[in-house]
Amino acid sequence: MKTEIDFVLLGPSGFLGSAILRYLESSEFSVHATRIRLKDRLGLEALLDEIRPKLGVICAAGERGRPNITWCDSHPVETVDANITGQLSVAAACYERGLHVILLGTGALYVSSDRKRKFSESDPPNGGSPGVYTALRQKMEELTALFDNTLVVRVLYPLSSDLDARGLLGKLARFQQVDSVETSVTVLDDLLPLLPVLAQRRAAGVFNFVNPGTVSYPEIVSLLSERISPCAEWTPPQIRGLLCNVRA
Repeated sequence: MKTEIDFVLLGPSGFLGSAILRYLESSEFSVHATRIRLKDRLGLEALLDEIRPKLGVICAAGERGRPNITWCDSHPVETVDANITGQLSVAAACYERGLHVILLGTGALYVSSDRKRKFSESDPPNGGSPGVYTALRQKMEELTALFDNTLVVRVLYPLSSDLDARGLLGKLARFQQVDSVETSVTVLDDLLPLLPVLAQRRAAGVFNFVNPGTVSYPEIVSLLSERISPCAEWTPPQIRGLLCNVRA
């Protein structure tokens, strides 16, 4: 008898994808992870028809820049191909089969001020003139709103309990200087268990996938300094500039 699979996971090798994969493999949910390319519509459709996931698809694949999102400014076509064409293709393939799909988006859409410090999913982005990466993520949200099977979770400065160099903790630990930024963050250890719940409820639209409250980079560096052994060869990064706010 064929074993029933709960999720198909696209993009399992990136920071977010690998964290999702580890969580699902350690939970009661079964997962089929694949590195199939988003532009391979026929291959994706064949895979979905073969696996027929019970709860749906989680897409952690996409273009996040190399080494960071500023890369997208000079490579707009490649970014469109991955973050618009590719992810819409996933949403459409799932829609045709009655499957729920979760797409990973960005929460870097808002800048807080003295007049407004908290933002909900219904608030329009106020971040000024966004770069290519953020502008296309906004466009993706507008387009996926047409699909009743699609949920975009807005991830912001994701971090995990390890020091993976691709997460916020790992990045700050390796920098020589960091800015005085206060922001919402996505603590993966806290929030990844929500993904199966959202899929079971077939939640659609957008969801600010961040923890309550905010944290500042200086606070994180201070906590790292307290927890890292004095014997470790690590020099905390210097803090520069006045405190600024980026929130979801």
